[in-house]
Amino acid sequence: MRLMGKIENVLSLLVMAACMVMLTMCGLKEGSVPDVPGGPSGGQDSPDIPSPPKADTLYVTGVEYPEGYDWGKDVEYGTVACSLFVEKNGERIIEVPVGHFYETASDPDMHRCIDGHLYTDYSSDSETVVKRDGMTLFRYPGREMIHSFHVADGDVYTAGSPRNGSGGFVFRKNGAAAVSVGDGWLLSDIHSDGGRICLAFSAASVFEYEGDTYAPGYYMYSGGEISAIGRSGAESDVLAARMIDGKICYVAGTGGRTDGYVLCAGGVTRSISTEGYGDIYACRIMSGKSDIFLSAYCCMSGECRYAVWRSSGTVAFALEPGELPYYSFIDGDDIYGFVAPDDSFSEMLCYRNGSVHISYGKDVSFLGSVPAAVCKGGLYFICSGKSAPRKPYMAEETDIRSFPFNGYFTSVSVW
Repeated sequence: MRLMGKIENVLSLLVMAACMVMLTMCGLKEGSVPDVPGGPSGGQDSPDIPSPPKADTLYVTGVEYPEGYDWGKDVEYGTVACSLFVEKNGERIIEVPVGHFYETASDPDMHRCIDGHLYTDYSSDSETVVKRDGMTLFRYPGREMIHSFHVADGDVYTAGSPRNGSGGFVFRKNGAAAVSVGDGWLLSDIHSDGGRICLAFSAASVFEYEGDTYAPGYYMYSGGEISAIGRSGAESDVLAARMIDGKICYVAGTGGRTDGYVLCAGGVTRSISTEGYGDIYACRIMSGKSDIFLSAYCCMSGECRYAVWRSSGTVAFALEPGELPYYSFIDGDDIYGFVAPDDSFSEMLCYRNGSVHISYGKDVSFLGSVPAAVCKGGLYFICSGKSAPRKPYMAEETDIRSFPFNGYFTSVSVW
């Protein structure tokens, strides 16, 4: 897979956003749709159980190429002597060679940093290979595109679909198939709730799990058990779902009612009015410190916009038409969204709770799926120049620095 150019127009963004929600991230791109961390703790810690350590270490991943190589064109993809790397608080701690021989790819959507380790996936002619820090963890038959990747207690959970486009998905634990749906899509990423691994999905065909047969519908996998995502008779398609504090939260249409959609959160179902915004094309449930939010891309009469609702059903904020974040995330109850410029005259902007927070200037773009994170109260953002020599940049709040290597940063995270 070669580096793709930035999405050029609103319609292609909506297609990408819809695919992201249905089958999460696929392909290498400049920009992404929201990815959301887990939900609130839902209560005080027991005095007998220590609180988990606070995540305060900044990790950055990237790809480095030989000096002078034009990685934008990447005409030697798969054979050029490039490498993946991980930096911890600015110090490079992991470096892994890339290429067919090493069964490692340079694509940002095929590597990620989790708890300080570099996890990669790779598709050979007949297998999918998963590695950690360059060492093989497991492999299995078939060429899968990984849409969600989660690590818990030393186990690796993935959800992927065939690269030949035949549809459906397989949810795996350490490479072994746990749930296989021949015709369906994901309604969430793989996430953890109360120590239970969870995944919401839609099945358009009959599937089997541990000897039981399930009819087409909407389901939540949680800790080895599968349950239906409940809907009343007035509700239509489920658009997104997530397990939060032991309860299934979901968004569904209302089959043509005036309010349009409902959000079930914390066991309470409320109407979500999209009047003035249009139909929801893609959405994501975001778990904050004190509330649950719904973020969505809406479109009406060719005009598209991004809006966020609280669990009460009220609008938290909405951006102006055409201001569509390529990436968004939540920290506490603050929602950040990054809007990439469509031309050389516009600026890369970060919005916080609907207002412009930081401008990163013109002629920059970001690559990969996780370009921003908050560490010790500071917002970190990675990007690259759009014009030669396309220098890599990292910003801490408004302080933007370039870095002396030929390549680009692919993700920033806090562990």
